[in-house]
Amino acid sequence: MVTRMALKRKALAASLALLAVMAALTAASCGNGSSSRPETETSSKLPPAMAGSESGSAPATTTTATGEGASGSGNGLYSDTSSSPQSSSSTTGSASKTVTLSGVEFTVVAAKRQSNNKLVASSGQRQVEGDFLEVELSIRNASGSLVDLSRFSYRLWNPCIEASKYDDYYGNTTTFGGYVSANIISAALLDYSTLQKVAYTLRIGEEVDDVFLFFDLNPLSVSKNEGFTKEGSNLIVYDAETGSKAEVNLAGFGD
Repeated sequence: MVTRMALKRKALAASLALLAVMAALTAASCGNGSSSRPETETSSKLPPAMAGSESGSAPATTTTATGEGASGSGNGLYSDTSSSPQSSSSTTGSASKTVTLSGVEFTVVAAKRQSNNKLVASSGQRQVEGDFLEVELSIRNASGSLVDLSRFSYRLWNPCIEASKYDDYYGNTTTFGGYVSANIISAALLDYSTLQKVAYTLRIGEEVDDVFLFFDLNPLSVSKNEGFTKEGSNLIVYDAETGSKAEVNLAGFGD
């Protein structure tokens, strides 16, 4: 009887000892109630240009247009070209530009700045100092019918031309510049040999050379129009019958 009771006590003691060991192991594995989670993962900082974008994606790029015709273009004459006439010229050689209007080819052969009006003085004009632009043309009838050149007018656009000043000096005579709009003037097509206005009718395929335009760039003064540049200027050929026009930028022509 005693032996059996002793065995039961030993078994109970062994069970209690085992429970104590298991409790100790459990407490050790939980860190005495503290969390054993790994440290929270921190995200890497992105450069300012990439903030708000996914890591590894390229930063957004802002492109600014530059060059001729863009805001702040090299000629420095105007910052907004949205209201300026646009050139539609094609280059036919290193020293000429051609546009086609109503089947007629107009080629600018030369555009030279002159410091006086000596070239046209013998046409009845006094020779005076000033600022002038001589534009030499070649015109070819590439249409399928006769062409009267009197239907065309020849205009010059530049933001530094003040067209309202021309009436003060020239009155109703628009041979060397007449008002069209704020920065556009018109001039007559002249013959080099006679210095008279051209009134030709061209046959099909006929071409005329030695004709020119002579624009006064500063009609109220002998001083140079400092703001005027050929790079910032367009020659406009206007067809009065159709209301259409073609334009040539004068950049690239030397004096």
